[in-house]
Amino acid sequence: MSLPEAVRVTAADDLSAFDALVGDAHVVALGENNHGIREFGALRARLVRHLVRERDFGVVALESGFAESALVDGWVQGGPGDPDEIARDGFTFRAGDAAEMQELVGGLRSHVAGGGRVRFVGLDLPGSGGSPEPALRRVRESLGSEVDALVEAALKATAGYAAANNGLAPGRYAVLDAEARDRATAALTRVLLRVEALGPRASVERHLALGALRLDEQLREFAVLFAPDPPARVVSSRDVYMAETVRRLREWARPDERIVLLLHDGHAQRVPFTFLPGVTAPSAGTLLAEAHGDDYAVVGLTALAGTTTGLAVDETGRHGITVHPEPLGNPAPGGVEQAVLELGGAPVLLDLRAARGDVGGPLSIRHATTHIPVDVCAGYDGIYCLPQQQTSAFVG
Repeated sequence: MSLPEAVRVTAADDLSAFDALVGDAHVVALGENNHGIREFGALRARLVRHLVRERDFGVVALESGFAESALVDGWVQGGPGDPDEIARDGFTFRAGDAAEMQELVGGLRSHVAGGGRVRFVGLDLPGSGGSPEPALRRVRESLGSEVDALVEAALKATAGYAAANNGLAPGRYAVLDAEARDRATAALTRVLLRVEALGPRASVERHLALGALRLDEQLREFAVLFAPDPPARVVSSRDVYMAETVRRLREWARPDERIVLLLHDGHAQRVPFTFLPGVTAPSAGTLLAEAHGDDYAVVGLTALAGTTTGLAVDETGRHGITVHPEPLGNPAPGGVEQAVLELGGAPVLLDLRAARGDVGGPLSIRHATTHIPVDVCAGYDGIYCLPQQQTSAFVG
């Protein structure tokens, strides 16, 4: 598998080539083939620093809980807080525990302290996708008696499935009867409707309430996705919510604000993501590309060899998760990694824009320990491919 002739190949450290990819786009996604990878974290920290300091990007938005991220942003703006507590309570899915992420947010704090401007925001569902409680708590803290009784009812109705993450919650949801499921959905809907009725002054709280309801809906979607015979096309409320977060960020920010998104390649890609063989859902990137066209640019990150982050569900671990390294297999035939290997290896940045629509391009990219089918030239504007990736050192 060779790359189409239209693909431009440059050294990975060439920031001018990266700038050409970004162009004038107001929404730029930096992906990665798995989370908690040392080399990806270091590269994204460098690129974010460049975008914030040299290209006037004013929002950094991470694949982590929107509800929880206010704690991180407060710290970035110069507020007090113990870094370990910020890492634990301000992120979901242990996203704040990797050393490289701590370096990134520390750099944002230093930028603000030096007179710069940047906000940090989470894109994602609350509670590592397992519990609406963080979002509901913030709604209640903000709006008090206007929603208190409804929030309390929602917390009670969702207690049967609320868990530390989206690896635990589906099992709890599966044993609930239809009446209990509907009671939870109804209670969360009532919170959202009450907040909506408060109008523009509660726009942030509306998005928090929407995240709680979208989490509930995704648990219903999981039941369909993992059924014996799932449909060919499904919905991911998580991706819908992340795209909606971007829309809200653009509404709340100044008209010319530029936003950099940090999320998984699969969430960022312009085309639907394949969850299971023959089963796809529109990714957040699919929705963003439909909404913004060329004002959305997406750059994926992958590597030829090394280790990747393995996850295990463990309720005693931080966010109910423990991490460990797992070895990567060889690049897949026909994949983008194999195409780079045939070029002579990495590190490289591939500018794929001129090859979009060409036949014969790479048809897969790494996803954790496996490879996901995707027309790479259709799904991405660019790809960084590195020689090695290794699991980050985690704290906590």
